[in-house]
Amino acid sequence: MEKYHVLEMIGEGSFGRVYKGRKKYSAQVVALKFIPKLGRSEKELRNLQREIEIMRGLWHPNIVHMLDSFETDKEVVVVTDYAEGELFQILEDDGKLPEDQVQTIAAQLVSALYYLHSHRILHRDMKPQNILLAKGGGIKLCDFG
Repeated sequence: MEKYHVLEMIGEGSFGRVYKGRKKYSAQVVALKFIPKLGRSEKELRNLQREIEIMRGLWHPNIVHMLDSFETDKEVVVVTDYAEGELFQILEDDGKLPEDQVQTIAAQLVSALYYLHSHRILHRDMKPQNILLAKGGGIKLCDFG
């Protein structure tokens, strides 16, 4: 953790915890995903490493960009772009979205999925929780499953 400051927890799930962070000596805000190794099978850890390697090679405006990854004795840490929130939270709070916003989100998702499929990658966990909202109204697809 010599390169990042951990600021606050922003999410938690079966995979582990996600924190908002900042890269040291800069103003760059990042997301730090801490994934415990304890209790995970060798197969799960191999799949996690495979997802990290896949994400490392991706560059698309609507796919969360992996900036760094490293391991400690107890955890795998994945550092990505920081996004403002989840589509799921907006749908849960507001119940629906205006049609023009749905069209914009759908177009961005199609673009991201086309990019993935053209690289022979399937996103195996499509759901609103894995569609993040970026600054400026764009979306970022994350957590490939």
